[in-house]
Amino acid sequence: MPETVAPFSNRLAGKVALVTGAAGGIGRATVERLAREGASVVATDMDGERLAASLDPLRAAGLDVVAHVADLAKASARDELVPFAVEKKGRLDILVNNAAFHGPRETFVDSAEADWHKVFEVNVIAAMALSRASARPMVAAGGGAIVNVGSIQAGMPVATYAAYAASKGAIESLTRALAVELSAEGVRINAVTPGVIATDAFKTTLSRSTASAPIPPATLLHRTGGPGEVAAAIAFLASDDASFITGAILSVDGGRHLSRRPDPFDAAFGNRNRNGQS
Repeated sequence: MPETVAPFSNRLAGKVALVTGAAGGIGRATVERLAREGASVVATDMDGERLAASLDPLRAAGLDVVAHVADLAKASARDELVPFAVEKKGRLDILVNNAAFHGPRETFVDSAEADWHKVFEVNVIAAMALSRASARPMVAAGGGAIVNVGSIQAGMPVATYAAYAASKGAIESLTRALAVELSAEGVRINAVTPGVIATDAFKTTLSRSTASAPIPPATLLHRTGGPGEVAAAIAFLASDDASFITGAILSVDGGRHLSRRPDPFDAAFGNRNRNGQS
């Protein structure tokens, strides 16, 4: 079944959103979804060329989207991002922490500490720093919404991605902690945890599979999800339709967390040990 998207509303009209990791996949779909629902969107990514190519069609369609190149592994880039958005648009109502770094696929005992530092720098420290910077203008304006993008791997980790899985577990805890602290100030903090989503990166990874036959998705819906379906959940949590929701971790995984079917990555690539054997 193809990905379906509900008709766009105008429920985010007058809102300003900042979306990280916006050049492709879930990030790009989120930029489009928020903009089509009326938001003015500042989209950021470290890949400036890819970001421009992703946003040009949206601008051509008349959507209010501004690009800003930033490497969130660098503190200086994190520090300038929210001030840029506020200066450019005059306010900030929505933050979507989507940017993520998987790190190299290594067994835990062979993983490098430097890789762990970068994974946490991009996935956790950047989300914390941008949430902190965004909360200040949101509180001053009387409210706002922060949506973090976690991963099913926080609860169902795939072997050789320990750093990434741990960082996404931290995102879930960060979401709850910030909800406890900021909700009374009018800032709602929630997270989505996508499962198997058919992004370009996912398709590229599966194309390297040595399996003799296609691996069926392990979801209860018997299909992979689409970036637009995750973006729709993010837009809901960012909107006033979710005005009584904070501290929630919303699974957008087609029921994968309840499924007992084999994981397609393990079937395609094996649960490798240190010697590369399955």
